[in-house]
Amino acid sequence: MKKVKKKFKTLIKNNMLNEELVSENLLWPLWRCITDDFKTKYLKEIWDIFENAIKSASYTDCLKVFLENFKRRIPVDLQAQYSKDIMSIIELNEDEKILNWLRTESTYMVMIVRLKNQDRKESFKFERE
Repeated sequence: MKKVKKKFKTLIKNNMLNEELVSENLLWPLWRCITDDFKTKYLKEIWDIFENAIKSASYTDCLKVFLENFKRRIPVDLQAQYSKDIMSIIELNEDEKILNWLRTESTYMVMIVRLKNQDRKESFKFERE
């Protein structure tokens, strides 16, 4: 965890923390932890629900509260493999900047998650062939 924190602290110091990093290390893990039942139940509108949950949960001044708000809106089973990434973002003490991105750039950030999800699906498809 210290190695991950140091990496992000360096990015912050060099003003390189951006929406892409937050998408990959906070939103992607949250997406992966949404229960399969919920994703299946709302198959056609899941991406809109995900984006709206991010946006509405971000109206706070603390990333820990954002996480709790998000979990109230969408059923999430936080898996250990993703907790490290989520916590690495939450513990950066860049709450104001990140929450502002989640409010104003949520469409862009969700698109990054969607692309990552598509890449993952395609890699599975490729491995099966």
